[in-house]
Amino acid sequence: MNSTSDEAPKPPDGRAKRARPDTADERALYTGMYLPDARNPIPVGLLTLGRRGVTEYGGFEYGKQYRAREDAIALNPGFMPTAGASFDFAPRRLRDGGALNLSLRDCLPDAWGELVLRYQNNWKPLSADEMLLKTNDYRVGALVFSSTLTMPPSLVERAPVRLEDLAEAARCLAFEMEVPTPLKRLLTQGGTLGGARPKASLVRDRALWMTKFPAKDDEVDVQVLEACTLRLAALCDIRVPDFELKPLQKINALLLRRFDRPGAVTDGLRIHYLSAAAFTDSPYDSNKGSYVGLANQLRLHGSAVARDLPELFRRLVFNVLIDNTDDHVKNHGVLHTGGNLYELSPAFDMVPQLTNLGYMGMAITEGSETPHLDAVREAANHFGMSKTAANETIQRISQVVAGWKVVFAGAGADAVLLRRVEHCFKVQEKLVTA
Repeated sequence: MNSTSDEAPKPPDGRAKRARPDTADERALYTGMYLPDARNPIPVGLLTLGRRGVTEYGGFEYGKQYRAREDAIALNPGFMPTAGASFDFAPRRLRDGGALNLSLRDCLPDAWGELVLRYQNNWKPLSADEMLLKTNDYRVGALVFSSTLTMPPSLVERAPVRLEDLAEAARCLAFEMEVPTPLKRLLTQGGTLGGARPKASLVRDRALWMTKFPAKDDEVDVQVLEACTLRLAALCDIRVPDFELKPLQKINALLLRRFDRPGAVTDGLRIHYLSAAAFTDSPYDSNKGSYVGLANQLRLHGSAVARDLPELFRRLVFNVLIDNTDDHVKNHGVLHTGGNLYELSPAFDMVPQLTNLGYMGMAITEGSETPHLDAVREAANHFGMSKTAANETIQRISQVVAGWKVVFAGAGADAVLLRRVEHCFKVQEKLVTA
């Protein structure tokens, strides 16, 4: 039975009093959340989105009874606290992404998930509210959306899915081929953590996992590359998800345990998640956001600051050394741990880009996007690191990365991939130390 005992605002009388156009296409969605250890979501508040022409506006209002709960969790402790009853979104053109704020934008499917939804919708475009309603089962984090106060049910364990069938369905869509009818239903499981690469969720050993497949423009086996990099990161004391490289008939698939879904799928438990974009209020399509900015927010809202700040520094050093220029604000995140406190999520989407372009997806400090170890050392105090500790950390991680070939060869990298990585790491070492 889905809980509806917590009153959320009811449109239109319960909406926040904000200026609106006289004529607009306005939609309202009830927002629900899985609180810690809860098997079903409860109503949290009301999301409204409206359009006038090419511009979208909107806002969010917490329900009064939800705000009164002792265990109420803010959608975002820094930028959507429960102390504020309502929040207006700045009007924004639809072509620029619409008005949805960063905390709720995290709930939209990634580029691949949106492609899957468009395919299911006969390639017709979907609005943000339509996508939110269609992705409750597999989205990252603990939020769900409904057109009524009745919250959607928990995902129940489904019939086993053959990994080969998932891979074939994803391949057909990625390569713009017709998906065979028996495989079409598998693409309902496409939207998970960020990125544009083909992926799907599946239940494995009663737990929820994510599977990554090749993309049509891949020049190397990216699944093997990511698995090798995760092994290398773990040797640098960087927390990574449980993962497994699974050889299929013609390709490799990378399986990663969903860290926002503890326990068995049938337990119905979810952990609230915020990307670094939302946690630091740094739009993905801007030059805002930095490792130092993320460290500062962890100081304010972190539950494991003494552990997470040094680890964030290690991730910074590691990404600089391996040429991971895809370390943008959507590829870092935090998990709710209790109250309004968070910890770093395990690292994900951590892959050498093999391009040596000399920049970073997320700056060290805002305005400092050059990946150089001198700049890393200068920022060490923001992570609670003394100069001595920072130098020791850089030296240790450099030594681990220098031994990359044994790790990569042992994890399945072929001769072609080894040559590409060797060239990349040699060039990168000169870029970051010269």
